[in-house]
Amino acid sequence: MLVSRIKEEDLTLEIVDRLLFQGLEDTGEDADCIIVLGSAKAAKYRVPVAVDAYNAGRASKLMLCGGKLQDFPTGKCSEAEHMCKAALEAGVTIENIILEDSSQNTVENILFALIELQRTFWLNKVSKVLLVTTAYHMKRSLAIARYLFPKHITILPCPANDNNTRRENWMNTEEGFERAKGEAMKIVRYVVDGVFPDFEI
Repeated sequence: MLVSRIKEEDLTLEIVDRLLFQGLEDTGEDADCIIVLGSAKAAKYRVPVAVDAYNAGRASKLMLCGGKLQDFPTGKCSEAEHMCKAALEAGVTIENIILEDSSQNTVENILFALIELQRTFWLNKVSKVLLVTTAYHMKRSLAIARYLFPKHITILPCPANDNNTRRENWMNTEEGFERAKGEAMKIVRYVVDGVFPDFEI
């Protein structure tokens, strides 16, 4: 089934599962940089996964993306700055952190990450990046990155689980169900709007 043909009433449990989670396993490959996409809870769920990959030697640099200001318990700051504090507390050195604190949404996360990759490495010298975001958000993020990044750069998924939208439990709570359905329809809208190409599920 082409994603562009999916209507909200078509969203069975099986279709949502295939649309959000199919084919997103972490291969364990090394990369030139680990890119972490921002959210209000990214420091809690995404940063630990990225730090684990960094500590395993899978990449020497950690890029933290997100310029949206949030009211965190420690004060108001950008999502990237909040993630930076968590990464530093986890032992990542400041020299190995790239801060992208201008983007306001997922598309901008990807576009502005490209600029930071150019400034840090030069894009022609980058061959692989490891993309870290929450599992249910990965398919859309990966599709955007693979469409907008230069074709010589391979984007590897490194999904992070949260509490309510894991592949095995998103359908068990109203919060998880609504979040997963909403994300599924965002993917459909992005395809229809031409943000990235149509694909089969």
